[in-house]
Amino acid sequence: MFNVGAGELLLIMVLALVVLGPDKLPDAMRKAGRFVGEVRRMSSGFQNEVRSAMNIDQIKRDIIAGGAGPSLPPLESDVRASNPTPAPTPPAGPAADGSSPAA
Repeated sequence: MFNVGAGELLLIMVLALVVLGPDKLPDAMRKAGRFVGEVRRMSSGFQNEVRSAMNIDQIKRDIIAGGAGPSLPPLESDVRASNPTPAPTPPAGPAADGSSPAA
């Protein structure tokens, strides 16, 4: 996660021992461990909330099963194509070019 090697970790531990001392170091490590655990729990909870909101698991199962994914409502253009309405008739009256309408 932080790309810390063994050498860097050893240096951090020695510096922590020098700065905190041997009597305060175990308590500080416990507090750090609790903090990291709490951050992981919060992160896991957040990820679960986002996944459930996006329904990622169901989409993955549909893709693996060969389905096309969740069914979506038809688009407005699809609805119009399946239920065509007649074109509106022009109003009776003089045409725009000034001629009278054909009877």
